[in-house]
Amino acid sequence: MPSNSALRLRARDTDRVDVCGLLDSAHDDGQLSDFEHRDRTNAAMAARTLSELDALVSDLQIADELKGSLPVRPAVRDRRWNAGLTAAVALAAVVALGALLFSAIGGDDADAPDRPENVLSAPGLARMVDDLRAEYGDAMVDEATIYPEYALIQRAEPGAPGMYQGIDYRDGLEEPDSRTGRDPKTVPVDLARLDVAKVVGLLLGAPQTLGVAEPDSVHMSLESGDQGPEVSMYLSDGRAGRSGHLTAGFDGEVFAIHPAED
Repeated sequence: MPSNSALRLRARDTDRVDVCGLLDSAHDDGQLSDFEHRDRTNAAMAARTLSELDALVSDLQIADELKGSLPVRPAVRDRRWNAGLTAAVALAAVVALGALLFSAIGGDDADAPDRPENVLSAPGLARMVDDLRAEYGDAMVDEATIYPEYALIQRAEPGAPGMYQGIDYRDGLEEPDSRTGRDPKTVPVDLARLDVAKVVGLLLGAPQTLGVAEPDSVHMSLESGDQGPEVSMYLSDGRAGRSGHLTAGFDGEVFAIHPAED
């Protein structure tokens, strides 16, 4: 078996549960904040391969009695890094994106309960969808562009298909502005169909996937595409002049990857 074969294996439910247990232990002993624990747990439950699970725990200190729960044994992981991808690079990508996503919640005081959720986190996305449904009775939108700190949402004006509402979402829905210029043929998408755990898991792996190891800008766009409802993720590192994006379905299935050019 090739040295990296184990990393390409599909994850089982038992593997996902084991990794969630490791994350719980890391949260209990102070290695992970509440937000990190929540996002990594959601990503673990959405992981498709052992490699994805491995990335979620590779930077943690694992107690000896729990090492049997690791998705990839250290010896296999070491061979993988020697084959061309170093653990430092992979971890730097996760840490850089994590720092960017969590910075909007309040820096070192990110766990304070009175601060708004990061909109690109799993709880932040779920809350935004819940707020839309509570306010309008559904989560149908023409387009939603989401940043860590806020989201810009376009919805059809009720009873006026040629107009749309522009809504700012910043720790809650702002009063919408009605505007003209909406194409009545626009196909709205239902954000309630978004698999938040899988999409956030995909986002956490995007720095490595796109070759943007230290992104300083990230956002997502959700709208109807050629293959139905689509989510596009955009990462860029202005200092290095690198950017890339990928497109996936609301279920997390990747449609296209456009990595940064070397």
